[in-house]
This record gives sequence, C-alpha cells and structure tokens, in this order.
Amino acid sequence: MRWRIEVGYREGVFDALGHLTGQDIRDLGITGVSEVKTGGIYWIEGDLSEDEVHRICRELLADPITQEYEFYPADSPPSLLPDAWVVEVRYKPGVTDAVGDSVVKGVRDMGIDSIRRAQTGRKYIIRGNLSKDEIETICRRLLYNDVIEIYDLFGG
Repeated sequence: MRWRIEVGYREGVFDALGHLTGQDIRDLGITGVSEVKTGGIYWIEGDLSEDEVHRICRELLADPITQEYEFYPADSPPSLLPDAWVVEVRYKPGVTDAVGDSVVKGVRDMGIDSIRRAQTGRKYIIRGNLSKDEIETICRRLLYNDVIEIYDLFGG
C-alpha cells in the first residue's frame, strides 16, 4: 500500500520557513499574502499497517513537541483549507531523493522491513487575496526548481 503522510507545525509554533517565504513573496511585489505555512510530505510504499505508519510518524518523521502529523492512503486527495492555496512540490521521476532514501533506511533501522520506497516533498499553505496568476508566479519564481521538481496546486 502507498501512504501519504503530512507533517506540519503545531498551532503556536513559529514556522521560520513560512515566515521567510512570505517575505520573499512580498519582495516579488505580490502584497496580498496574509500567511504562509510550510510542512513536509512523505509518500511511503510497502506492506505497512496503520500502526506501523503511526510509529514511523511518531519516531522518525515528526517532532512530537513542535509538529503534528496526519496520514491516509496516498490516493486520497490532500487536505485543503478554506480560503487558501496549497502548493505541493516534489522531485520529478528519476531524480534522486536522498531524504526519501534516508527515510527507507530509518524505517528499516526501526525493524520495519516491509517498506519498499519513500518519496518526499514540501507543502506550502498560502492564505490571502491572491489570483491564480499570482500564485503561479510564486510557484515558478520561489517554490520549485523546474529542472528537477514538479508542483501541484490546489484550492483558491
């Protein structure tokens, strides 16, 4: 089975990357952004039970003090928020994902040998009064490298 795991900061924890990304967006001359939150996305494949995925999240992927996580089957749509754009960035097929490889090794070191593969990505939740053209500009200019990455855009 393929699982999708989303890791983000708990409410009240400062998101430095989100803060800096918001500043970078304003530096582009796009002023409608009110908030940017960031997080990690992991897609893991293997014969993994829900209990094993919980354990992987708790012990390997999320800091229990500052972060929270959720997971669900990978073919489910991503969680969306009202009045927000969600941008997901990940490597193109064939590009080495060193963090994904480290996740596989870490899971196997935990004694869970049924993992076959892991892929990683970044998630940006951008709130504000933004047009689709503005959010596409933000993606192209700031959030991804078109040589090695692709992005998906949701919401609005």
